[in-house]
Amino acid sequence: MARLQQILAELRRRRLFRTVGIYVVTAWVAVQVASLVFPAISIPDTALRYVWIACILLLPLVLIFAWFYDVTGGGLVRTPSSKVNQDVDLTLHRSDLVVLSLLVLVGIAITWQATTDIRNSATASLPAMTSDEIDPNSIAVLPLENLSGDAEQQYFVSGMQGALIAGLSRISALKVTSKTSTLRFQESLLTIPEIASQLGVAKLIEGSVYRVNDQIRINLQLIDVQTERLLWSQDFENDIQDVLRLQNEVTQAIVEQVKVTISPLEAAQLRRVSTVNPAAYDAFLKGQFYVERFTPQDMALAEQYFRQSIDLDPGYALSHFGLAKLCAFRAQAGVITPDEARATCKPLAERALELENNLAEALFTLAGILVWQEYNWEDADTAFNRAIEISPSYAEARVFYSHYLTLMGRTNEANEQMQIALDLDPLNPFIKGLYGAQLMMIQDFGNATRVIEEVFVSSPGSGFGYGTLWWSYYVLGDYDATIRAARNYFRVTRGDPTGAVALEEAYVNGDYRAAALHAAEVLAEFSNTANVPAINIGMLYDHGGNVEKAIDWLEIGFRERVPNGPYMGVLPYSQAVRSHPRFINLLREMKLDYWADFYSQ
Repeated sequence: MARLQQILAELRRRRLFRTVGIYVVTAWVAVQVASLVFPAISIPDTALRYVWIACILLLPLVLIFAWFYDVTGGGLVRTPSSKVNQDVDLTLHRSDLVVLSLLVLVGIAITWQATTDIRNSATASLPAMTSDEIDPNSIAVLPLENLSGDAEQQYFVSGMQGALIAGLSRISALKVTSKTSTLRFQESLLTIPEIASQLGVAKLIEGSVYRVNDQIRINLQLIDVQTERLLWSQDFENDIQDVLRLQNEVTQAIVEQVKVTISPLEAAQLRRVSTVNPAAYDAFLKGQFYVERFTPQDMALAEQYFRQSIDLDPGYALSHFGLAKLCAFRAQAGVITPDEARATCKPLAERALELENNLAEALFTLAGILVWQEYNWEDADTAFNRAIEISPSYAEARVFYSHYLTLMGRTNEANEQMQIALDLDPLNPFIKGLYGAQLMMIQDFGNATRVIEEVFVSSPGSGFGYGTLWWSYYVLGDYDATIRAARNYFRVTRGDPTGAVALEEAYVNGDYRAAALHAAEVLAEFSNTANVPAINIGMLYDHGGNVEKAIDWLEIGFRERVPNGPYMGVLPYSQAVRSHPRFINLLREMKLDYWADFYSQ
């Protein structure tokens, strides 16, 4: 006991306790500053661990310094021994300079390594959002101006822009920016170079649409971004009866102006002339206009117009595609049951392909149905590739293909497809939301939360991404943020507050595990009378620590073929679930052998 008291007295005399206290406060401030600064300079939250590691490794150096040396008003001196008088020479000797030099060198090495790790972490996940190098054959069609003098014709003008983009997207030599990324530049005050810089393109098309009764006139201008020079301008005019011919003529004229080589198949597509009932085409454009707004009310209007279009012209393939895509979206959101989805969605996509076998939009929709409703991996791969072959600039097809490739364990290919999608549609919040989900699937949780939070800032009211935040914040251990994300997932994305209320009422003492278990029990009971995705219940049981019940519900999800089921291999379930023989057998039954083998190891 006396020996311990002597040691404590010596530690106090050499001021080690005070030094450690000052150092702990300084390290805490450093971590707090880093946590605020890192997001602002695009460094992921996961890089904070390098700050912690550096603080821990530097502590022994600080203790060594404090034991042997004192900082006084007269400068740095050696700490006197307790057994000597005050006349001892305390100035630094050559050996002290060697020791201090070594401490400084080791400190610099630790700091340098931490800085390097932090810098590397900023670029260690998926590629950047957009490529630094602008493709000379990259082009964007800006929102067209409505000159009809009738605001209700905006759906038609928007449809003309979408049709033009779809036509150009079929040309493999062109890189065409998707429609959603261009919408923010409608009536924009930005200059041509500023717009092009944000879109990452070398050429821009702007113009106007004038429609009176059955007559359509389109004026288009092609602009070289670097010189801001007008390369080409032309008017096109035709009757609504020949609107599809008109669209082909416009696309062909642009292709000729940008001087790219097209394949015989692409040339044949441009020459192909088809007809459509004008009223059916009008109804389809209205459906497409409303479906892009992604609210329940607009979805209902979209369905009404798509069905009206089919009634007016049963042979118009795009109307069947529109209904198929709408059906698949509702299935993925859990608005309709898996059985309802399988009975409804696939026949619509197949009918569209019967009418037009090279319709990229229908092929993409069919691929999504095969993955997320039928778990048919092989046929889905074929459909995705065919859709991308027909329409190389189809960003939505590429981003979902990226997810599919990740589900199959083909991560490198998935990252390539994701980068192409981001380049094609850099400002689309939905694409960015799927990018955030991809980051979560490859376990870059810090960047996943950063990307999704940026989506919500840039696109207030968006409901897509809360599920990604829920998983990611849970893994990162931020349970307050986990509850917020889960609450928004149930209320905003699902449109059913039952799960949110269950979590809130049980999270009174900050115990997320207890809250998750309570919510799992509530939703398990609620599922007897309502459509609740089994995967969500399994996730909550896992978060609540009940592994067996979690796997029970995951097995139910597989039997029901729930839309989120294909993600079982990549979602961050607990190690207890992932290593469980029942879970591994479930993955094998789903033919997700890559992940079954991975977790077996």
